[in-house]
Amino acid sequence: MQNPIWKFESDLTRRLLTWSVLSLLSGLYLWFTANEFGRGFGIQAILWGAVDAAIAVVGVRTAARRKSTADPMKEALFIRKVLWVNFGLDVLYILGGFWVIQSYTELFWQGTGWGIVLQGTFLFFFDLIHALRVPIEVQ
Repeated sequence: MQNPIWKFESDLTRRLLTWSVLSLLSGLYLWFTANEFGRGFGIQAILWGAVDAAIAVVGVRTAARRKSTADPMKEALFIRKVLWVNFGLDVLYILGGFWVIQSYTELFWQGTGWGIVLQGTFLFFFDLIHALRVPIEVQ
């Protein structure tokens, strides 16, 4: 029977890739159709979407390679650790977005700041929920 960590890892990367595609598409739409606020917001969606897509693709490739050699328990602990570290970074992203909002009055920068806050907030909950649900098998 397959260890649940491998399905969890697959689901995790699929969900991240889905978010990245939605971010990229909405960001492109905003970049080409919106005012300066929307353009700032949109560029953040594009950048974060591209980074999230790269992380998901690399995650899929490395997980496939590790699946044949890695100890499932160590893999689960590693994934949980990565998610908790990312969760901490997400707090910094949100704070950074609010710093941009407070520091700049131009519409483009306001949109940029709110784009960072949205992406950071999504990742905050994404990482938190997944970190709490990593399947750790009792041995």
